[in-house]
Amino acid sequence: MKFNKRNIPKIIIICSAVVIVALLAGLILPSLITFKPKNNSYAKGNQTAVEYGDDFDISVIGNNKQKLMINSKNAAVALLASGGKTVFNSSSADAASHSIATVLDVRLRDSRGNVYTMNSTENSVAFSSFEIITVDNRNNSVTFRMFTDEKSAEQGSKKSDVFASIKVDFSFDGDSFSVSVNMSDVSLPDGFMLEKISILPGLFSVIEPANDDSYIIPDGCGAEIGLAEKSDGDCSLSLGVYGSDTTFYSNTDGAALPFLACRKNGCLVNSIITEGDALSEITVKKFADGGGYLYNTFTVTGCGTVNERFVSGEPYTGKITQTFTISEKQTDYNAVASQLRQHLLDKGYISRNLSEKFDDYPFFVNVMGGADSKTTFTTFEDANEIAALLKSRGVRNLALRYSGAGDKGLRSTAKDGFEFSKKAGGKKGFVSSATDITEQGNSFWLDVNVLNNRANYNKRTFTLYSDELKFAGYNAESFTAADCKAIGRNISKWYKLLEDYPSVNVCVNDCSKILFTDISGGYNRQEVLNNLRDSVSSLGVGRGLILSYPAVYLLNGADAVFTTPETASCQGYGGVEVVPVLQMAIHGSVIYGSGCFNVSNLSSNDALLKCVEYGAVPSFLFTHDSNTTLDYDAYVSQTAKLYSQAKKCLPFIDMAITSHEMPVSGVYKVTYDYSRIVYVNYNPSVVEIEGVMVPAKDFVIV
Repeated sequence: MKFNKRNIPKIIIICSAVVIVALLAGLILPSLITFKPKNNSYAKGNQTAVEYGDDFDISVIGNNKQKLMINSKNAAVALLASGGKTVFNSSSADAASHSIATVLDVRLRDSRGNVYTMNSTENSVAFSSFEIITVDNRNNSVTFRMFTDEKSAEQGSKKSDVFASIKVDFSFDGDSFSVSVNMSDVSLPDGFMLEKISILPGLFSVIEPANDDSYIIPDGCGAEIGLAEKSDGDCSLSLGVYGSDTTFYSNTDGAALPFLACRKNGCLVNSIITEGDALSEITVKKFADGGGYLYNTFTVTGCGTVNERFVSGEPYTGKITQTFTISEKQTDYNAVASQLRQHLLDKGYISRNLSEKFDDYPFFVNVMGGADSKTTFTTFEDANEIAALLKSRGVRNLALRYSGAGDKGLRSTAKDGFEFSKKAGGKKGFVSSATDITEQGNSFWLDVNVLNNRANYNKRTFTLYSDELKFAGYNAESFTAADCKAIGRNISKWYKLLEDYPSVNVCVNDCSKILFTDISGGYNRQEVLNNLRDSVSSLGVGRGLILSYPAVYLLNGADAVFTTPETASCQGYGGVEVVPVLQMAIHGSVIYGSGCFNVSNLSSNDALLKCVEYGAVPSFLFTHDSNTTLDYDAYVSQTAKLYSQAKKCLPFIDMAITSHEMPVSGVYKVTYDYSRIVYVNYNPSVVEIEGVMVPAKDFVIV
């Protein structure tokens, strides 16, 4: 075939098209190809005891002579109480044989999602690659350089062979010492990201059961797990410090406070996460035959799989810090709660004074307007009728929370906010009801959800139960987490929508249950927390703000918490006791409601006793629909009676709980400021305790 010059343009076009297609294929096809990431673990199942374990020659010292000691030959650490008791020794033979001989555990990912699990024992100490910098006897730091194997360690001068360089700072401030890592200082090779990190993970591990060893964790209201006691099965828990990460189901619901504690070798060790707390997840393992471990892990970068493709969020670049206190005098959960309360006050998470929104003992009623935009259980006029009836029965301070008008969540526009209210009575009925309820001396609270039920948004929809729907017998609802940018934008729209109605207060839902890594929006969990804090707090400016769950980072701007948990998810295991650490930390700073009496698995009288024991105010869940089991008409007489009994606790409402104990089986003693005491007797017969006769199934105030 003869070469024809006229074909040159065609050839150029065809070649260019081929090149463009090849380039596009190179860019697009890899993102469409699915694969299973490899898990590469450089952490042995059983570690080797570190040499020179007893030669701790560098000390960081507290005011009461507590010591965190470092071995300059191998970077092992040991923690000693003021009396010299060893609380933790990362170089001990016991630590090594049970995989806790580490100062640091990390999980790295490469750009394809492959996992590299490492710890400071195998990857740093064994290969002698670390640097200790002594500032003074109260401040020290260790920089760990982690490698994949001994050969890489020997060639450590080559930057490409170093997998991670991580600096850990140790410092004492008074009686407490802090361990922190500044994520902006972490050095990684190109194409790698730090996904998770644990600091001193073995500190809360007790393999051989001992009589005084137990964990206290913020699971629900709190759980104390006795390690020495045997149980029918293992107990395994995974808890987010502030709630679930819905993006990848990384945690379960439950924990609401940034702390964990342990009794170890006669000492109480209390750890409070003082920075990066939105990132932390707690793992607990209790063995059936005794012993177990507990540690918390910080999720620095949200990683997971969406539509079978590996994706990652924006890494957290701030500090992560844990502050530890050690006490040899107080060793129960009352001391934990006291330290935790002081931390929350110092951080400004809770106020030193109770909100002035409630000038009398309140009674919380959640009125379910509807489950969705098509169903109406209670109109605004019906809600007004419920409030008036309770008022006539002696309920002098009713907080009526109306659910249903804001079912689209904070992604709703101002127009969306009242789509459902048309069926409930329209804007006129809404304003009329809110005004009338307020003029009766009560308060009207409109529900606004952080979540919305817009299905299949970005194909990342999460099935959750709202407690109200679950109790009412309805099926699970599908929700998707609202975009972080939209939350701030739509908070402003809701605020503008309600600014003409000063009598309307707001109840914001889901803030403590949901903290997520928005992969598409470029936010890490800490930034989402900060955004929610700023946005939701602004919604309460000029009006009342209630939270439906105790989102600790919002409590200082809230007037009350509608619901606080009363159970722990691990309470069915042997050696587990439910303890009200959450309630003890926040009582006197914020009013909080009990679980709703009429949807509890307790009898109404036992629900009242639990309410009194935990320092809560009574709550109910109502509809104005005789076709549901929640119809208010079936409960109205009972609610007024229970309210009058619970109101006896009004004198304590602004006091801190200083002690909670069970001196006799079935009887709890709750001590408040100024040594005021409440005895609660769950027994079917009268009990005499400390010279006080407590009637059966009743409580007595001393």
